[in-house]
Amino acid sequence: MLNFRPLDTIRKIHLYFQKKTFEHVWHHQEQKHHAEHSKKISILLTRFPDRGSRIISLLTGFYYTHASIGLPEEQDTYYSFVRKGFIVEKASRYIRPNWEPLPCQLYEIPVSEETYHHIKNLLHSFVERKPSLQYSNLGVFLSLCRIRHKRQDRYFCSQFVAEILKETRAAHLKKDPSLCMPKDLSRLPSNNLIFQGTLPEMIHSFGIHIKTT
Repeated sequence: MLNFRPLDTIRKIHLYFQKKTFEHVWHHQEQKHHAEHSKKISILLTRFPDRGSRIISLLTGFYYTHASIGLPEEQDTYYSFVRKGFIVEKASRYIRPNWEPLPCQLYEIPVSEETYHHIKNLLHSFVERKPSLQYSNLGVFLSLCRIRHKRQDRYFCSQFVAEILKETRAAHLKKDPSLCMPKDLSRLPSNNLIFQGTLPEMIHSFGIHIKTT
């Protein structure tokens, strides 16, 4: 005799459609998340073999002392501030046969298409304003003293990167940009460390072509 149980059958049908609904919602959320974070930006931390870097490292308790921001589509190109002011730098320019390889960390932050283009436009606006931009030695001192500040057209490297991230809402900052050092940029919740080593190793690892002159 056939043992037919209507309640069990109804329960199995209910569970089946419940599972299908969950899979559909999960798939939709995955697609939405991917669409909202379809782009990436890069943060490069380095350390130069000079006295200034050694002092900053000692005061902050962090090995890396220089920060720059880049766009993957502009391979080997990073934006930052150095003593001379605002620069668009090539990581490969620091690779020389007689130079000690510079240690570095490379991070990626996922961002939306809209945020990516906002960052790109903002960086290019800095390029256009380059003659009026200056490095802020006072800003470094105030930051080490934990004093918030804002000086027009004057930045130090990690402050500049933090300002870009804050202005475009690319990452959540726990500090005011004027207080951000490379150590703080390495601890952003949305950061993904994708490389740690030396600049020559990074260039080789990502297959970046070095132009020779």
